[in-house]
Amino acid sequence: MTLRIIGAITFVSFISASMVAALLTGIEQISTVGSALTWSSAFITCEGILAFAVFERRSPIFGPVFWKAKAGGKRVALTFDDGPNEPFTSQILDILKERRVRAAFFVAGSNCLRFPGTLERLARDGHDIGNHTWTHEVLPLKYPSQIEEEIRKTSDIVEKLTGERPRLFRAPHGWRNPWTNAISRKCGCVPVAWTLGVWDTDRPGAEEIARRTIKGVRDGCIILLHDGRGVEDGPDSSQLVEALPVIIDEIRRRGFRMVALSQMMGTAR
Repeated sequence: MTLRIIGAITFVSFISASMVAALLTGIEQISTVGSALTWSSAFITCEGILAFAVFERRSPIFGPVFWKAKAGGKRVALTFDDGPNEPFTSQILDILKERRVRAAFFVAGSNCLRFPGTLERLARDGHDIGNHTWTHEVLPLKYPSQIEEEIRKTSDIVEKLTGERPRLFRAPHGWRNPWTNAISRKCGCVPVAWTLGVWDTDRPGAEEIARRTIKGVRDGCIILLHDGRGVEDGPDSSQLVEALPVIIDEIRRRGFRMVALSQMMGTAR
């Protein structure tokens, strides 16, 4: 993960330098000091803007992304990333079915190959199935053709197993580059982020996961949880499974309605 972050930062720095060079190509060199200050200021500005665009999941710089709904109606949507992952995804589905909650699952294509039956159950139970790429690798480091392959390959396996292609897309870590949005839309998917993340993959304990989630819930909130961890083999999501009934029951007790993400977005079938 550390190497991925370093690579993404290097990518941003490279693009920043390229932008500065292009920006200053036509500027006359009025003085040595003035030129140096201009270069430095332009570089820092471009670096900051690009870092925000790449790493901030809600940034509109590379195109709009749906990350919350308008307030009104006290609606909350549950979303789960990085599955399917057994036995935990099935345990989550049992909890959701018992409490009559529809959620959105952003699946990794390679995980779908490992647990095809679970993916089929997601569809049967009426949950939204979103695209979370094939490998869960950092997209800012990839060429447009590679990003398209990640998305299309995942949509293909979802369609093969469920009969329907995903219409929602979430970039791994929420990180995007200038062509991610356009490619996801080309593949038939609306870019989606989230309002509230609680770092449940750090496994801070079931009580802490529940506390963070309940504390952060607001009207129109999209909650990010994880039934897996990237494409790791056998990650332990037992703490989330333990916390989930508490989260759902307490959110409802506070007067919120649990709705499907597609319903919140107005794209329900």
